[in-house]
Amino acid sequence: METQKNVFYNVVLAISQVLFPLITFPYLARVLGPSQLGLINFAESIARYFILLAALGIPIYGVREIAKYQQNSIERTKAFFEISIINLITTSVLAIVFIILVHVIPTFKMDTNLYIWAIYYFILQMFYFEWFFTGMNQFKYIAIRSFGIRFLFILFVFLLIKTKEDYLKYMQMQVGLSLLIGLINFKYLYQLLDFKVAIFKSLDLKKHLKPLLILFLTIFSISVYFSLDTIFLGFLAGNESVGYYTSALKLTKLIIAVLSAISVAMFPKMINIYHQGDSAKFNEMVKQCFTLLVSISLPLMVIIGGLAAEIIQLLLGSHFERAVLPLQITAPLILIVSLSGIFGFQVLSALSKDKSILMSAIIGMLFSIILSITLVPLFKENGEAITILLTELSVCVSFIYFSQKYFSLNGYAKIFFNQASNTIPYIIIIFFIKLFSQDYLFVLFSTGIISLLWFSLFNFYFRPNNVFKEQFMRILHKRRLN
Repeated sequence: METQKNVFYNVVLAISQVLFPLITFPYLARVLGPSQLGLINFAESIARYFILLAALGIPIYGVREIAKYQQNSIERTKAFFEISIINLITTSVLAIVFIILVHVIPTFKMDTNLYIWAIYYFILQMFYFEWFFTGMNQFKYIAIRSFGIRFLFILFVFLLIKTKEDYLKYMQMQVGLSLLIGLINFKYLYQLLDFKVAIFKSLDLKKHLKPLLILFLTIFSISVYFSLDTIFLGFLAGNESVGYYTSALKLTKLIIAVLSAISVAMFPKMINIYHQGDSAKFNEMVKQCFTLLVSISLPLMVIIGGLAAEIIQLLLGSHFERAVLPLQITAPLILIVSLSGIFGFQVLSALSKDKSILMSAIIGMLFSIILSITLVPLFKENGEAITILLTELSVCVSFIYFSQKYFSLNGYAKIFFNQASNTIPYIIIIFFIKLFSQDYLFVLFSTGIISLLWFSLFNFYFRPNNVFKEQFMRILHKRRLN
């Protein structure tokens, strides 16, 4: 029941990550326009790139370490301070590098104030401690805290950003809310850490360095295609192309975030099960997660790709028409990244196969660099969309290849192709609704309602035994017992 609650809170959090930007993003796109929106997205991408490097792999490693010591407050506190000190050191060093680059690189010098605020935003990220709270299964706290902060962010966006010249306020708000999150976290940490025991003399940072070094190389490789896509595009094609590309990719990533929430919430529990030696239960949880994510991501991929023009028209307006094709190209990422999360995050990471994750990341990095240099100068935002699609596909295939060496994948192909064949009704629904009407609001509303009805009927009526029905009946049964 605890795992189901964690999944619930993490999905609620991820849904808020989708709904809140859907409120602010169209407003920002219309007020700031493609160029200014591209500028703040470019600055934010630079900051997030430094965040990834400073983290060293702690978002994965930290969860794994804290999850081991959930029941041991002394070891848990010790691990927290060891990992946090390492993160503080890397953040401090990279902050100095960031400051130097802002005053040296011409692109940054053109808007120094924006990038100075981006530096503050980067530094404050280390005080989020998401890895610690996730390892402790504190998904309820994370969800409530983040929901409240995002609500404040929406409020400030509408109150403070009125013209194109207000773009700097966007980054200032990010900094202010990051500071607030850090202060809230410190208050809550006192409830989860043991400050009564003097553990500082026994801290051992060295034992974390080797696994973190492997994960750092992994994160560095991932960062090339995860964050540098926007940076490459900004340097090679300009801020306007960044605006169109990030607008399309942001919509795709919002959906990916909701689906990823399921994997993230299950991860601490799966680590405990695996280290307890219950491989059968571990295998069952992985297969359930695979079935769940594939059955949701495939229809979403088809719907987003088929309704890309209508979605862009609704959310961003007609002046963002160039974002339609990038959205169609990146729609398959909904499926691809979900699979990567299962085989990379759940299987390989839970089994501590960090070297396999590193090899997969290096493959993705090479694909990203070669394709970006080749395609972006020719096709701009469309070239970068193709690049991120093929890059993520190469990483996903690599994860699956390495996973099958340590983990049985029998039956997974059958599940996948069965679910793929079930996407045909969604294609038919989109085709006939578009044939009937060209009004984008009618098309979006009708397709959404009919697709949801079909999904519900198919999974709860036409298929007697499936993961949706099983989980629903399990929750209902426990509610009756309570």
